Amino acid sequence: MEYSSDLHFIRGQITQDGTLLLIECTMNELDFFQRPVKKANWTIRILKENRIDTIELRSVPLIPTEVDLFSDGTLLIVQGRCLKDGAYIERNARRYNPNGQLIEAFTLGDGISAVQIDESDTIWVSYFDEGIFGNFGWDNPLGSDGLIAYTMNGKKIWGAHKYGIIDCYGMNIVSSKEVYFYYYDDFYIVQLSNMNEMNRYRVQGDDSIHQFIFEESGLIAQVDRYDLIRFGKRNHTLAPKGRLQLTDEKGKRIIGPVFMRGNFLYAYGKDGIYKRKNAK
Repeated sequence: MEYSSDLHFIRGQITQDGTLLLIECTMNELDFFQRPVKKANWTIRILKENRIDTIELRSVPLIPTEVDLFSDGTLLIVQGRCLKDGAYIERNARRYNPNGQLIEAFTLGDGISAVQIDESDTIWVSYFDEGIFGNFGWDNPLGSDGLIAYTMNGKKIWGAHKYGIIDCYGMNIVSSKEVYFYYYDDFYIVQLSNMNEMNRYRVQGDDSIHQFIFEESGLIAQVDRYDLIRFGKRNHTLAPKGRLQLTDEKGKRIIGPVFMRGNFLYAYGKDGIYKRKNAK
């Protein structure tokens, strides 16, 4: 898909049905710790089947780092850093209708690594170490379980406390019956179905996996900003097989942000956005 924008790209996310969302703004430098957060305008692009829709968010008191859609078409944005100062706690999650009007705001805690919504409108939130052990004013952080499921209004319904997560490096919420997460310090990818463990896979190698999708023979994983590695699967072990290079229709390497979820993979290159649907 041809795509260009005069705005600055901030982050992106694939929704449960394979739609790509992009967060954009006019600012090219962001300070995630400056308080109070200066109100700003944000643009959300919705790319689906060669169609691009836009939601404009005005005077938002957050720096959104995560975005996803609920089944009714309303939009969730989340700021990954969340200040707690005494009794004051930032509401770092905001839900908007497609016209950009605020519906509600609530708190999902500090140190958020990723946010994804499943088909039942459950919000899955993974946390890195500062969100698990506390920082930015949090002595008893909301993210202490490492991975938490919330209702669409921000009420906790499940937590992965039994796994002893130090850092939840990556997750892939395919559906409520197919939830994957990868965590330190055990280096397992765990599969949940209806919040119960179904499988776990030992990941070999020293790379930190930030995003991943399963394919028939194993796994494709992002290990740094642009590098992808293919892992082979044998029984319940995933072993690195080599680096994977994304190319366009002319065989030219695509260099830019990569997005993964479900069986979908997008790459955002300078000449456009490329989509690959991976057969499982």
